[in-house]
Amino acid sequence: MTDKDRIENLEDVLAQFLKPIRNLPFPVVVKAMSDKSVLPIDLQCEQDKALIQKLVAAAEGCAKAVRSAPIIRNRPNEVGNDIEPFVIEAAVAQGLRAERPVSKGGKLRSTGYPDIMLYDTDGRPTYLECKIYGEGSAMTTMRSFYLSPSDDFKVAQDARHLLLAFAIRRVPVPNSIMSEYRPTGFKLVDLHGLLCDVKYEFNSDNRRLYADGMILAEGEV
Repeated sequence: MTDKDRIENLEDVLAQFLKPIRNLPFPVVVKAMSDKSVLPIDLQCEQDKALIQKLVAAAEGCAKAVRSAPIIRNRPNEVGNDIEPFVIEAAVAQGLRAERPVSKGGKLRSTGYPDIMLYDTDGRPTYLECKIYGEGSAMTTMRSFYLSPSDDFKVAQDARHLLLAFAIRRVPVPNSIMSEYRPTGFKLVDLHGLLCDVKYEFNSDNRRLYADGMILAEGEV
């Protein structure tokens, strides 16, 4: 096989590899990334029903707290992070243990999936992701959930995986670039049934990008 043939074969393989993969079950993705299982919520199970009741009460308490002291931000994509402490406080008020997840390597990490680690009164673990969405936008096709591979993934236990999303109303602050954000509703989601898509990307780094053989011109200004 000639070098040209090898390159053509590699191009064909890469072209196939880059085709998006759609509708991968979330539990399969998490198992592949962490070797941990995603446990479904069983609405016939008294423990699960109690957990849901506590999280609904926590969501209502969180919404009440944020309405009393609205989140003020320039950009709406910052509001999701701001609401997490309110969720943690409201969950604790309902008798749940709520904290930042510890990764497989034993590290506390604030960024990346999932946002919160919960333990119910029976000590059962549940991962909770927090999201926001604009009023009336819940059924749009805009990508809003992301899960990226990590050398030290934050999923370190077999657990339930839930998502708590708040519908948010934005009210501009007069004579300011800031806005007030208040919850108007919420959705509690069992991620066990979620389907995910994979979209590949290529990346490089500064060492390769600015290597001597790459630069056509440079100077100081």
